[in-house]
Amino acid sequence: MKKIYLVLPLLILGCSDTNFNYPESEKKPLSYNAHGETINDPYLYMEDCQNLEVIEWSDEQNAFTNDYLNGPEYDELFEQISEAYSSEYYSMDYFDEESDYYYYNSGANQHNQYVKKEGNQVILNPDEWSKDQTLNLANVSLSPDEKYLAYSVSDGGVDWRTIYLINLQTMEKHETSVTEVKFSSIDWDQDSQGFYYNKYPKPEEKNRLCEPSLNAAIYYFDIDSGENSLFYGEKNPEENYSLSFIGDQNAPLIRVINGSEEENHYIIKRNDSWELATPKNIASFDYQDNDEEGLFFLTNYEAPNYRLVKVLFSGEIIEVIPEKNLALKSVSFLDDFIIANSIDIDMNSLIEFYSKEGEILDYKIPDEISGTLGSFSMQDQKLRFSVSSFVEPTRYIDLDLDSLDITVVWQDKVTNFNPSEYKKTFTYYESKDGTMVPLTYFHRKDVELNSETPVFLYGYGGYNISIRPSFSRKYVGWLELGGVVAIANLRGGGELGKKWHNAGRLKDKQNVFDDFLYASKYLETEGVGNRKSTVISGRSNGGLLVGTSLVQNPNYFGATLPAVGVLDMLRFTEFTEGWGWRGDYGSPLLSKEDFDFNFEISPYHQLKEDVCYSPTLVTTGRRDDRVVPSHSYKFTARIQDFQGCNNPVMLLDTVRAGHGSGGGAAMPKWKRIELFSSEQAFALKHVSS
Repeated sequence: MKKIYLVLPLLILGCSDTNFNYPESEKKPLSYNAHGETINDPYLYMEDCQNLEVIEWSDEQNAFTNDYLNGPEYDELFEQISEAYSSEYYSMDYFDEESDYYYYNSGANQHNQYVKKEGNQVILNPDEWSKDQTLNLANVSLSPDEKYLAYSVSDGGVDWRTIYLINLQTMEKHETSVTEVKFSSIDWDQDSQGFYYNKYPKPEEKNRLCEPSLNAAIYYFDIDSGENSLFYGEKNPEENYSLSFIGDQNAPLIRVINGSEEENHYIIKRNDSWELATPKNIASFDYQDNDEEGLFFLTNYEAPNYRLVKVLFSGEIIEVIPEKNLALKSVSFLDDFIIANSIDIDMNSLIEFYSKEGEILDYKIPDEISGTLGSFSMQDQKLRFSVSSFVEPTRYIDLDLDSLDITVVWQDKVTNFNPSEYKKTFTYYESKDGTMVPLTYFHRKDVELNSETPVFLYGYGGYNISIRPSFSRKYVGWLELGGVVAIANLRGGGELGKKWHNAGRLKDKQNVFDDFLYASKYLETEGVGNRKSTVISGRSNGGLLVGTSLVQNPNYFGATLPAVGVLDMLRFTEFTEGWGWRGDYGSPLLSKEDFDFNFEISPYHQLKEDVCYSPTLVTTGRRDDRVVPSHSYKFTARIQDFQGCNNPVMLLDTVRAGHGSGGGAAMPKWKRIELFSSEQAFALKHVSS
């Protein structure tokens, strides 16, 4: 294995003497009104999704950036990351005797194949769907009789999906496809005659990637007729739905949500009429299972750290697994018991076993199995599950619950990564207001940590999303070259329950930025790099985190990497899913109060002329229809114009990529490798003591 350790003085460019001749970003006399104020916005025209002038500008920015990144840093990282992505992959279904299909990747495939066990027949191979491999398999659903396979496809990374249907007996594709699908599962009826899905009104083609996503409805596709019919919806333009069928009567159960807000409710159809199955929009409910008496939900109703309840068909709520001092993140119903999966104080999974009546059982997971556990099932009287950590790739494990004997069913063997050569440190650090925040950092054991160590600091801090320990191939290059990766579990996330989320949203969003800054300060005091050897990174809401951290602390970090970020905090509601983010951000164009606190944290609006900002690489996807690329375009144009020193500010706009250009699997492997190599190469050019 090739090992090259960072020799910082040879890699440092820092604040160079280079005068960057950026592609020109035209300013136009444009503005809009909000709450009686005129907001001047010279780059407002960049919000036009079909503006050829903007696309040409983006192409010029890409060429400029790629020319700058071309060099030994990129080449070495590309080699390391490519090697990390070359290992073979099997889904757990492959090892399940009752499963007939599985996902497979030889290591050379750009996307996972969908394979039938009998004869190892490849049913779906997304690599063959387009020359550049940018058509991606989103999800699959077998009909109950296994005669049909329905599957959805994303074109170039967009959230929009098209559902296709294959007759598995003849391998013929159905002549009719289903379009205008978004944020949808594929749910078959009992008779395998058709399926249900989430459908949106067809937007004008020119507005397809920008228009707000409203008026969702559940539709039914009939195989014989090829027709689609409305099943439920057209009630509230801001509602979205997910469908389940429960009980012997196959009663439809619908989850009703409003954007990204946690508060939701369920309705169930009984006796030919719809009725509430949970309290309405006062808490989060997540359906888990059912019996003849009622429905089981994971909920934060009267339980900020979540609990499991059974809602009887009479409306009575019975507690099954009580709330504890740790956040309960998921439950798994198996034949004889329930598995409760909580986040322990070290961010690893804490597993407890309960009877269906809520009595705790004396089964346990051995201490040597540590990380994030999931995908629980019973196989041959043994408990099977997956486990992964920051420094150990995924394993599938069979555990004898009586003897505690462990059998490794499958181990992901990353070509150029040996877990035994790595060290992980978990701790809590003190943020600005005294709050203790979880932090994990990891590196090669033979790397001597000091004030010059390059640090890749990642955070998210929003939407009750928890960053759990899991292995990521994208960091292998940085780690093998002698760097440190640090993960901060900031407020706004869900790692410590609903209170942790609430402490980092709306008017309290500043806590998230403070937590991130103080993570860097803590590492520096511990002799793990310094602020100038630290690159900060975040994606989506994490892009906001990085952008705001940059403008609030100009030229503080060695480099900043805001990816697919929400960077204009005044106008995000005007596009695609933005209207639904009010749970964390509010509605700045509708509420003066929300406008005021968003303005104070908005990266785009808080940029100042002639201020020296840290070296910055802004990344986005040209087909991102979740956080539209205009956020990144406008921010790049303004900061290039305002930059008060020779630190570079650059844009990398991935063509034929969507929100997955934040690094998700929706991108083909080659695009992910190029993106991660570019980001980290940019960082290496600028980390310094």
